[in-house]
Amino acid sequence: MSTAFQIKQNGDYFVCKNQDVIYDGVYLFTNQRGVRKTALMMPPTHPASWVSAFGSLTVSQIGKENPNGGINEKGLVVEQTTLWQTEYPASDVRPAINELQWIQYLLDTCSTVQEVLEAAPSIRIDQSTSKLHYLIADRSGNRAIIEFLNGKMTLYKGDLVIPIMVNSPYEEALKEIESGKTNWSDCDEYQKNSMQRLLTVSKRMQENSNHVDVIDFAFEVLNSAKREDTVFSLVYDINRMEVHAYTNRNTERKTIKMVDFDFANGSLSQSVDLQRLRAKNVTEQFETYNTEFNHNAVNSFFRNPTLTAIFKWEISDEMIQFLARYPDSFS
Repeated sequence: MSTAFQIKQNGDYFVCKNQDVIYDGVYLFTNQRGVRKTALMMPPTHPASWVSAFGSLTVSQIGKENPNGGINEKGLVVEQTTLWQTEYPASDVRPAINELQWIQYLLDTCSTVQEVLEAAPSIRIDQSTSKLHYLIADRSGNRAIIEFLNGKMTLYKGDLVIPIMVNSPYEEALKEIESGKTNWSDCDEYQKNSMQRLLTVSKRMQENSNHVDVIDFAFEVLNSAKREDTVFSLVYDINRMEVHAYTNRNTERKTIKMVDFDFANGSLSQSVDLQRLRAKNVTEQFETYNTEFNHNAVNSFFRNPTLTAIFKWEISDEMIQFLARYPDSFS
């Protein structure tokens, strides 16, 4: 499920996100500049390769290099929510990447929404396990929503009437809201919940007041769209380069500042379990990234009994080790 939206106040821009999922592991990683990467693709698919031009802070439930979302040091934010109508492009000559690492690729190589729109068509998403659409925003206030419908990339950019993304196709959902519809009793529970969250957030955003602390307001809006399975809530303060967060098991609001981390080529990546991160002395609680930390993240996700029962995957210990060590293959 999940909800993502952009807020503007006094020339400042914020991207807000609720992650709704039945698994509550969640981790933060820093990612350095100047790292040569190759997408995690199984043969015979041709994997995309690139060098990270920008450092980033990413949040992931699966492990390093497969983020749910994040912000880079230029202020570009990429977030996603589930969209079951997604149909990624068919196989062609372009190099490929999976649907989560595509987020890392954009954060690594783009500084603005315009650069994302120019770069996105050059590679394709393949070997995916999730159907997603994406909200992109930058420091100048530009924003875009990217969907893959009927095998083609669909872009919504510029002055989006409602800069909100739930779990319904953007254009269809916008028409529903603009028509004045407020009841979706004729829809299944999934789509009904999606549209109700969109309506709730759009109404709350109209209440935005310059006299209200915008971070408090952003979390109030996120709280209005929470579900029983909301695992974490984030507010990206793009202009101040900060991420504010709390989780379902740790309701202290934490502030992570990009300025506190070194993203230089050759510096050491940092990581932390967001469920355990306390509000005081945030940076000191990050630890130098290592394979063991990533193995714990990867293993806890793919060995989760509920997820295993739903997706019916059979993943060997060797494959989990491979996924955990994957970031170590970069130069």
